[in-house]
Amino acid sequence: MLNKTRYALAFATITLVACGGGGGNDSTAPGGTSSTAPAVEGPLDPAQNAISTTVFAPLVEATVGTPLQGVLACGNSIVTRNVLDIADAYANGLMSPSTLVSTAPAAAQGAVTALVGNLSGLLGSLTGATTCLGGSAGDIPVPTTNPLAGTPLAPIGDALLPVLTAASQQLSPSSSGTAPQIGATQLATIVAQLSDAYSMALTQIPPEALSAPVLGGTLTTIGNSLVDLETLTTQAASGAAPDVLATSLQALATGSLDDLLTLVLPVGVLQAGAGSGASTNLVTTLQAAVASLTGGLATSPTTTLPANPLNAAGFAVLPDIISQLTAVLPAGLAGTAGTTPLAAATGPLQTLLGSLLAPITGGGCLLAILGLC
Repeated sequence: MLNKTRYALAFATITLVACGGGGGNDSTAPGGTSSTAPAVEGPLDPAQNAISTTVFAPLVEATVGTPLQGVLACGNSIVTRNVLDIADAYANGLMSPSTLVSTAPAAAQGAVTALVGNLSGLLGSLTGATTCLGGSAGDIPVPTTNPLAGTPLAPIGDALLPVLTAASQQLSPSSSGTAPQIGATQLATIVAQLSDAYSMALTQIPPEALSAPVLGGTLTTIGNSLVDLETLTTQAASGAAPDVLATSLQALATGSLDDLLTLVLPVGVLQAGAGSGASTNLVTTLQAAVASLTGGLATSPTTTLPANPLNAAGFAVLPDIISQLTAVLPAGLAGTAGTTPLAAATGPLQTLLGSLLAPITGGGCLLAILGLC
């Protein structure tokens, strides 16, 4: 049973997942390493807020007390919030391309610091702990030792700890409390080192971890978003043309939203499980909707995405997917407290998702409403 502290933390996580994000007034706690609020107002805010509220908040609530709660909260903090907040800073910089190399890194620094904190939190969440709070803030210290040591996911900690430590040292305030101002090249280097270390780690963990529903989807989504962020920040530091940066911004936004809606939300796993019995392809449906939403960023990167973007017709399947999952997750994951996210995802969760596609009396399956049987 969770103690009172963990109950309070679980409640805080749900609240921050739902409302603490892009364009908000999130800031790190006193004594943290960020001197500026990590949330960045920008054109991606409507998508960030919609995904946090519509997708992550219900999933986190449905997994409270299970080892997957912390993984989902960290995934939201890292990708939906921190990575896309950094992207917002560069999108805003494109309003005045001649000064972007100085204005964008300054605006993004708080989000970069929070990214380092939440990647540190991810290491703890992969042990089953609740670390990230799901919003933009990331005032989580870098562990001094690998919390994943001795587990199948140890390579993630082994690879990330040195670069997280180095990045934290570069971003930490001085004894006077003033954080150093990093430039475009330094920011790009930090992102590249994080991305490269994380990508290397994913090649060293068991394949079943990457294919596990929710857990593998979250790990893969974080990796893909860091690679795309590395491209954007490296191009900006090297003085790439505005149209090149806008194209990379669009790729980052599109790829991140695709992954959040089909990998973290286990639509891809369900689609694959349905196989030829499916009358529709939910993955391609959602990807087409994302492409329509983000399609204008390459030519108009400073234009804010439409309000309530997930209300568009292409996303109409999302409420049914989320309601079906959140209805069965609490019972399906009962008894997993105290285990690891890997054990929960490859065991009870995998079984649960399979049961949603199993034939039921009278024909069809529980996901017939989605055209998956």
